[in-house]
Amino acid sequence: MSTTKAIFGAATLALLLGSGQAWAFECPRLEKPSPGVLQETQQNQETMSEMFAGGDIEDKIGVAVAELQRKYPGATDAELANYLIGAYCPAVGRMPNLTDQQRTAKVEHFAATLFELLSEQKL
Repeated sequence: MSTTKAIFGAATLALLLGSGQAWAFECPRLEKPSPGVLQETQQNQETMSEMFAGGDIEDKIGVAVAELQRKYPGATDAELANYLIGAYCPAVGRMPNLTDQQRTAKVEHFAATLFELLSEQKL
């Protein structure tokens, strides 16, 4: 993974997991898209979130990245990562019988897998 991606990934996770109260799992609010950023609707993101609610997260990440890259060939890795982590986080928040620590670990694993996939595509 490149240094830039590692720094971006750490910063994204810090923002994502450090938002709100330290003792409660909370997803960040997504910013409204600006020119040049993915132009997905709230409904698109909710659909993506539902897709992530099931198993096989690694496969679903690959499918989601490929679909977004097809729709938005100029999207940066940062834009893709922000969008996909933002879609996955609510799915984790709705998972029953998990502690906040387990939810945080799931989001961290998702982000690490996503960053690994994005960096492999650049080889």
